[in-house]
Amino acid sequence: MRLTKILETIEKKLKMIPDPQEILKKAVTWGLGPRSLELLRRALEVESLGAMPFSMYDAPPIVEEAVDDAIIVDADGKRYIDMMAGFAVNNVGHHRKEVLVAIIEQFNRLVQYSEMLSEVRIKLGEKLVQITPGSFKKKVFYGLTGSDANEVAIKLARYYTGRPIIITQWADYHGRTIGTVPFTTSFSTWSQNYPLMGADMNVVRIPFPYCYRCPCNPKAETCEECAEDCLYIVEYMFTHTYYGLRDPLSKSTNVAGFLIEPYQSAAGYMIPPDNWLPGLYKLAREYDALFMVDEIQTGWARTGKMWAVDHYPGVEPDLVMVAKSIANGLPFSAVIGRAEIMDSWGPGAHSSTFAGYMLGCAAALKTIEIIERENLAYQAKVKGEKFLKGLQDLMQRHPILGYVEGKGLYIGVEFVKDRQSKKPATEETKWMTMRLMQKGMLVKRAGYLGNRFALSPPLVISEETLNRALEIFDEVFSEAEEKFNIR
Repeated sequence: MRLTKILETIEKKLKMIPDPQEILKKAVTWGLGPRSLELLRRALEVESLGAMPFSMYDAPPIVEEAVDDAIIVDADGKRYIDMMAGFAVNNVGHHRKEVLVAIIEQFNRLVQYSEMLSEVRIKLGEKLVQITPGSFKKKVFYGLTGSDANEVAIKLARYYTGRPIIITQWADYHGRTIGTVPFTTSFSTWSQNYPLMGADMNVVRIPFPYCYRCPCNPKAETCEECAEDCLYIVEYMFTHTYYGLRDPLSKSTNVAGFLIEPYQSAAGYMIPPDNWLPGLYKLAREYDALFMVDEIQTGWARTGKMWAVDHYPGVEPDLVMVAKSIANGLPFSAVIGRAEIMDSWGPGAHSSTFAGYMLGCAAALKTIEIIERENLAYQAKVKGEKFLKGLQDLMQRHPILGYVEGKGLYIGVEFVKDRQSKKPATEETKWMTMRLMQKGMLVKRAGYLGNRFALSPPLVISEETLNRALEIFDEVFSEAEEKFNIR
């Protein structure tokens, strides 16, 4: 019996592996061009099937270049409206000559030298402590990726407080490295770490107030009520000793801090009710826990403000983790936090050969300059409001749209078979992802139930292109409703 169960588990995991020949057949079905088909065949010979593109599309496009106004071009010259910005990386656009000039100038000076200090690195640090939230003295620790930044924050919080437990939200995404996997609660992430996921026993997870499907109170009448019910659960955990977080009598606590995505990105661009983050921050302060925010996707003007937490006056995180758009396509990340926390461990406490490399610093400085000079936060706000209104107008005509939410150009769209039951339109969403690709748009499918689009175009996208995107959505939603009999 035990052997049967093990074999069943292995069989189910094997079914997660795509058949290369099926990928090629689907590429033909969805109309990839001859050059793209040739390159896809070659890719399947040399690329691991565990690569991200094979999870995003039945047959991924072969992207070769970008042109102005948020357009991606494939190997056959087909143009696509970019609704991903490379996972919220290319916020300032794909072709910024200023960034290229800064890279070339720094390349001609020095690219990298074993994490050593340099003027460009110091200038970037001075800028980061200036523009991140918090009215206290701050310092910086550099890394390369978002996962890297989160690992630094996890280690630092535990070292500074002398406590083991870090609280995160269910469905947060903080990375896929062995150190961050326990903080990224998606089935696919955990199931791929076979037979054991990252062995961190000191992670406690709390519910995220997913308003459309409230996990704390499905009968909540408002989003704010959903958040209040979730906050009640968190406080309950702090005030009852057998949850392991804190002893109410002695005031002793095992909690180092909260590691929080202010808005849930990989889960589908989900925005909590307005009372959630302030309420969570209040609990962190009341129970002496650090408040660490992962602004890796939500930062850099994406939500209509420089940082997502800027939407909540009074919330001053102890640590802020940034990456993605910081260097407009070059790998780079940083942790910015209270000076006393950042200086609480000794020299060499964490190291990465390319951390703070000069080329990345130069690109980051120029990217930040563009974001500020062109007021991209305001651009994101104005464009996002119009685009969100356009999607809400589409809801009036398309029953497949169950829910639309967004701030700036950070927009989540959820699809349902029926609005009354909210039954997720998972198969339909997967089909629409490919149909949109076929019609010239690249989107990221996401969601707790695989039934959402996470929309994050470059912030410099034109209103004309956004309007064209709405037209294509209108066409594809109609086709999906007809194909899947959604009335």
